[in-house]
Amino acid sequence: MSMRDFNYEKRMKQAEAVLKWEFPIVEDYVGRCACGTNIADYEERVNVDRMRTYRMGRVKEQLRKNNCAAMLCFNEWNIRYASATWTPLWTTGGSGLRYSLTGIDEKMGPIVYEQGEIGYHTRQAAPWVGKVKVAIPGAGWSGRVMGPNAYVTQNEKLVKQIYGDLCDMGCPKGPIAIDQPEPLLVGGLQKLGVEVNTNGALMMLHARKNKNRDEVECMRIACTIGEAAFQKITEVLRPGIRESQILATAYYTAFNMGAEVYSGMLVSSGPFCWPNPRDTTDRIVRPGDIVFVDVFNLAFLGYKTCYYRTFCCGKASQQMKDDYARAYEWLRIGIDNIKPGGTTQDVASKWPEGPDVWKDILVQGEDQTAGSNWGHGIGLSLYEIPIIWRGASLDDPVVFEPGMTFAIETQHGTPNVGGARIEEVIHVTEKGVEVLSKWPIEQMLEIPFV
Repeated sequence: MSMRDFNYEKRMKQAEAVLKWEFPIVEDYVGRCACGTNIADYEERVNVDRMRTYRMGRVKEQLRKNNCAAMLCFNEWNIRYASATWTPLWTTGGSGLRYSLTGIDEKMGPIVYEQGEIGYHTRQAAPWVGKVKVAIPGAGWSGRVMGPNAYVTQNEKLVKQIYGDLCDMGCPKGPIAIDQPEPLLVGGLQKLGVEVNTNGALMMLHARKNKNRDEVECMRIACTIGEAAFQKITEVLRPGIRESQILATAYYTAFNMGAEVYSGMLVSSGPFCWPNPRDTTDRIVRPGDIVFVDVFNLAFLGYKTCYYRTFCCGKASQQMKDDYARAYEWLRIGIDNIKPGGTTQDVASKWPEGPDVWKDILVQGEDQTAGSNWGHGIGLSLYEIPIIWRGASLDDPVVFEPGMTFAIETQHGTPNVGGARIEEVIHVTEKGVEVLSKWPIEQMLEIPFV
């Protein structure tokens, strides 16, 4: 056999192997489709149908675990999670102006109750919803501002409506879980023989704590938009600009990129940074001032960020750099101790005791450190499971699970000088931790000016 024949047969065998081979799907793939804010027919991006199906399934799973036949939600984020419907923010805050009812039947879509004529649009826009009905205002604060007699009357109508729908679902006796248990509503249902579980809020938190790939992608996009806001801030940060103007820049950038902002984001500067007021004023930035920005409650499809970064207007002093380095060390220690199967105690125990490091701002106990060295679950709402904090986690640890997403934040400062505040957005995976936030964090960013 000639050398030519040998090479020919070898090449043909290699070609046959390639012809039979195909690319597998990699479940944790994050490619160029990640962080796209629009849909496309040539890339999957956020699969909203898969996300809706997953979330509704999680709610029904909680119903089964707690031996309940239905879940009644008044909390806006629970309604969005369970029904994938949404109306403007004025309905939130426990208003009772809209609500949803999810039955355990896998084939039955949720019932959504909308205020006034809004249901017309919901019915046309959300075909996955089982029924859209008129809400009976009366639960929450909307009932309490009607007058005492109207409040009672409206709740009686609400009880009758929910009971009728439970009967239609085939579970007239429940049990029904309620995330915002109004006394008149609970009592009215119980008089009709319906068993009521008032732990619906906790059940919904457990449903929401583990995100699927689409929910995580929404948070990744929200972080990306936050980073665009940080970039714009570096372009406008100069002596003479007000905190409120910096905040306006962040808002404009977020809305321009398709984000939602829910009474969130803050800017603090100079000595006002320490202790941290978690607020924005019209203070004018001066040369050498620390400026920290939190793009919290910035969201994409409802999924939120809580994402601090600290800048300096010009050159930072050595004291500022030292304070920043200490906050960064605590943050790094926290992230390094997060892993599936570990607990919040593993992180909180590595952080210093508040009274030991913050005597100069009169900290005497851990209740004063809530929100300081801190971690909190995040998703459709700013606070979800778990909380990482010395005041709670040392004695009551929560296990880290794959699919959990949360923000972890640390801070340190010097009175009358300023303080550093930094924060990352975390996704717990089967393999460890994915940090969703990408803005540089190892050192304070000094923004030069002319």
